[in-house]
Amino acid sequence: MPKDKQYYAYDLEYSHILREIKTPISIYSSCNSAEGKCVETYALWDTGATHSVFTPKIVQDLGLIAVDTKIVSGIDKEKSSDIVVATILLPNAMVLPGRRYSVNFIPGADVIIGMDIISMGDFVITNARGKTLFSFVIPTLNNKISFLQMSNDIEKETI
Repeated sequence: MPKDKQYYAYDLEYSHILREIKTPISIYSSCNSAEGKCVETYALWDTGATHSVFTPKIVQDLGLIAVDTKIVSGIDKEKSSDIVVATILLPNAMVLPGRRYSVNFIPGADVIIGMDIISMGDFVITNARGKTLFSFVIPTLNNKISFLQMSNDIEKETI
C-alpha cells in the first residue's frame, strides 16, 4: 500500500438492527475547511439519493448562499433546487471540503448523504448477532468485499 495514500475510516455499531443509518456530522459554513459557523446534526445515508441534500433550516443556520440552481428528481416529481457549498466533518475526522448540496425538505433528517459521497469510498452494513454495524472508508480499498465469496468459503469449511 502506498504511503502517500491516507485512509479515513470508521465503524459505528448499534445495539440493535437499524431500519435507517444516521450518523453524527458537523457542517461548516466554509467552502474549503472545517472553519466558520458550525452546526452539529445527524445525516441519513441514502443509497437511493444520487446527491447529498441539506434542509433549508441547515442553510439558514449556517448563513449559506445559493451558488447555483439545479433541477432535482424526487420520488414523484422534478423541481428546481438551490445549490449551496459547505464543508462537512464525518466521524473519525473525515473532512469533506467544498462539496455541493441541493436544498430541500427532508422528512426526519437535516442532511442526506447520497451516492456522490458514498461512491467516494467503500460502504458496508452488516447485521450479525442482532446488531447493525455500519462501516465507511475514503478512499476505496484495493480489496473488494464479496459476501457470496465469504459464504462459499464458509460452506467449503463445513464440508
